[in-house]
Formats: sequence, structure tokens, C-alpha cells
Amino acid sequence: MPLSRCISGLLGATALLALAGCEVAPDGTLAPSRGFLTGFSSPGSEGGNAALAQPDAARALIEAVEIADGDVIVAGPFGYCVDPTTVESGRTRGFVVLASCNILSDGASGAAVPPALITVTVGPEERRVAEPDAETLARLAKAPLLEARSAEGLTLAYLGQGGDTLFEGGDPQYWRGAFLLGKRLIGLAIYAPADSGIEDRDGARLLQETYERIRAASPALGQPVSAGGGDGSRG
Repeated sequence: MPLSRCISGLLGATALLALAGCEVAPDGTLAPSRGFLTGFSSPGSEGGNAALAQPDAARALIEAVEIADGDVIVAGPFGYCVDPTTVESGRTRGFVVLASCNILSDGASGAAVPPALITVTVGPEERRVAEPDAETLARLAKAPLLEARSAEGLTLAYLGQGGDTLFEGGDPQYWRGAFLLGKRLIGLAIYAPADSGIEDRDGARLLQETYERIRAASPALGQPVSAGGGDGSRG
């Protein structure tokens, strides 16, 4: 599969979130009126809106979840948990949203952390796959690239538009990331309220921590084969 098509698939997963039900409260915090993703109806799932989580003090918090038959373990930074109603996991790919444990538990558990949603998109195994650069992420997202970072196998792109598509009142500027895990391409993104300061202050750090948690928790996988045909290396 061409690299551009593979990455487009990862970016396209966020289109499922266009009708998200999060609102920004007057104090700038993220206030889900009915779960984090009202209006999100996952492909192949049943229940539609009725299956979406509401903040619930009685619900056990989930810090990590297996995706793609356990090939990938998704976990987030300290203070962020899995919203179980957003998990999509097939034999080859998957999707997860991470959110504040404190908000998911309706304040019953979890530390106070920046109000943000972190999306993790797990691509299928590919015979040839390469880590995209920041310019490619920006081009495929059709957004201006404000800043590019790359270190330790993770590519990060700070984009000038598109961050407000996940929920009303979101900051248009947001971070995206991508990295290789074995022969899979993993896509990351973080969304936050406008004027929260999260994106330019903490967004890259939170995606870096998400990358590190996923790498540390997931089973050891075969090294990827680059698009050029040589053995990939993650350093």
C-alpha cells in the first residue's frame, strides 16, 4: 500500500469524530454533555449514541487496552484513561480515545490533568511501511505546518487548522504524530479547548508520553521494512 494512502487512512479516522459532543465551559475546561463523543457511531458497532459513555463515578477506569489481537497495547500519559465506548479493535487495526481519568470518573478518581482528548489510530501490518515526516502529515491533513519535531522514532507536526473539528470550542491549532510499531503505522493526535494553552505548551509532550507508553507496553514486534526496501530502524 502506498505510504500516502496508509497515512490518509489514519488521518481519516478522525472524520468519525466530527459530531463530537464535548463543550467548552466558561472556565475553559472540557465539559462533555453526554460522554466525550456524542454522535460517534463506530463502523460495525451496535448501539450508536446509546453506547457512548457518560462521566460515571461507579465505572472502573481503564488505563490500557489491547488492540489488533494484542499486538498493540494503547495506554496514555499519567492521568489519562481509555474511554471504553470509543474503542474499535479488529484483527488488523483499531482506534482509541484517551481522556482525563478525572473527567471520565465524574471527579471520583484521577489527578487533575489538562483537559484534552488524545486519539490513537492503529494501522494494519504492512509489508513495506515508512515513518512519515511532518510535512507529509500536514499535507495529508490539508493544514499549514507551524512546527515540526522528530526524535526517537516519533514524528510530530503542529498544525494550523483542524483541531476544532472534534468538539465545539476546540483550538484550531493542534499536534499530530506518527510512529512505527513493528510493521504498523500508529497515528496520534491531541485536541484541546481554544485558549487553554495546552497545544503549544503541553500537546507535544503528551503525545511523546503516549508514544512512550505504547512502545513500552506493547509486545516486541518484528522490525519494519522501509518503503525503500531496507530494514527499518527505530534507534
